[in-house]
Amino acid sequence: MKNMLNSVLITFLVIFTFTPTILAQDSPQWHLPDRVKARYGKGNVREIKYSPDGTKIAVASAIGIWIYDVQTTEALHLLSGHTRAVRSIDFNADGTQIVSGSVDKTVRVWDVAMGIERVMFTGHTGTVSSVAFSPDGNTIASGSNDKTVRLWDISMGYELHSFTQHTRVSPQSYSTTTVLS
Repeated sequence: MKNMLNSVLITFLVIFTFTPTILAQDSPQWHLPDRVKARYGKGNVREIKYSPDGTKIAVASAIGIWIYDVQTTEALHLLSGHTRAVRSIDFNADGTQIVSGSVDKTVRVWDVAMGIERVMFTGHTGTVSSVAFSPDGNTIASGSNDKTVRLWDISMGYELHSFTQHTRVSPQSYSTTTVLS
């Protein structure tokens, strides 16, 4: 019995000593290929967008939205607030805000420089799979597998309109940018 207990303790010690290193995303054992400067994102990557000026990238992931400086490869912010995976992101025209849509059925607007949430919209009853800023940055369009496209007023914080004529959800995300044209 004592030998069995010692074996179990040694097994747990080995597992807890080596498993975090083996599974760690930033572990040195996961070598980057030649010519690769950095590895972006932590968690499953859902979507990547460049800022309009090309100095930053936003990475939508299972744990939030990572903002990186393209030149230095430094992680500037992790925008967290969604309770489930982020599916879609978009920068506004001047790159000061990001909109995100999530499996948690919410649409959120973030301040890029400060790394904080500014507005949250609720109303979708399914995963928000697509988001887009209007060209003037005052309105957001969001598409969901609840078969609706919704327009949101950022400054007032409410829904402007809901398009409910969609009768079939495509297995792929659909774009809402044509709504704003």
